[in-house]
Amino acid sequence: MRATKLKVVQGGRKRGNKLWRAAFAVGMAALALFLLWNSMGYLALWAADVTVVTKTTIASSTPVQCFVLRNEHLLRAPGNGKYIPLVNNGARVRVGQDVGRIEGQGGTILIQAPVAGLIFYELDGFEGHFPPDSLDLALVESVTKYMDLSPESKKLSQVGTGDAVGVIVGNTGFQLLTSLNVHYHGKRLKINAEDGGTYTIIPREVIQVHSKFWVLWDVTSLSEALGMKRVFSAQLVTDEQEAVLVPAKALCIKDGEQGVLVLFRGKPVFNKVTVLLNQGDQVGVNGLAHGQRVLTLPWWANFVKRWWLR
Repeated sequence: MRATKLKVVQGGRKRGNKLWRAAFAVGMAALALFLLWNSMGYLALWAADVTVVTKTTIASSTPVQCFVLRNEHLLRAPGNGKYIPLVNNGARVRVGQDVGRIEGQGGTILIQAPVAGLIFYELDGFEGHFPPDSLDLALVESVTKYMDLSPESKKLSQVGTGDAVGVIVGNTGFQLLTSLNVHYHGKRLKINAEDGGTYTIIPREVIQVHSKFWVLWDVTSLSEALGMKRVFSAQLVTDEQEAVLVPAKALCIKDGEQGVLVLFRGKPVFNKVTVLLNQGDQVGVNGLAHGQRVLTLPWWANFVKRWWLR
């Protein structure tokens, strides 16, 4: 029987097929990375916070202590004895009204209001020491002394002849005295007082004592609650600007210029702004219109392609 010779043929993939498949895999991986990289921008925009801005007035202010000046008319005891008020402290009285009485050994003596105004029974011993309408070194020294002492007010009960038992503040309005580091050269300003009210103050006189500018102000419609005090705290509004508030994280830089991203026809657009004021996590800027939508991108957006800054 004749033996048959078999020819062995090499199997497996050829080298060309391996290279093609490797190149295909590399290409697909590169395409996937390219798509992922470009989609990061869309993901950043999708994850961004949108703030619809509104115009507002931003005020710059400095803390100030306001010393109240007023026309004070002292009430003095006409005799010895126990003083009994007939109206409440801080009440408004009319001329000739019975406001108190002295009960002593000689009987009862009534005290009447010599002028109309607000009456105070709690006295600090400085009544009549701070005349309004004029500013001089003597007034500054008296106010400085009072501020250093910070005397407490007290109500008298047993009094002698001629003792002060009260004071009536006349209906001629109030004035304020402040000590400032800067002279605002006759500017009409505003104060935001501790009672929540806003008052317009108009400078009357200014003198410089050492490094401080002492300013005497006329004040419009000061509340009676503040008028009863010698001193109250306030914020002196030194400047007001119209601006919009945006998140501080919304600020970004393009070509060396500061701005924010706004949505315009559904697309992000770089909008240059000028920062006027920093308020912690918000900043006041101009350069934006009322109603514009500002984008605040997530933190990881800084690590992806910045193609949206156009």
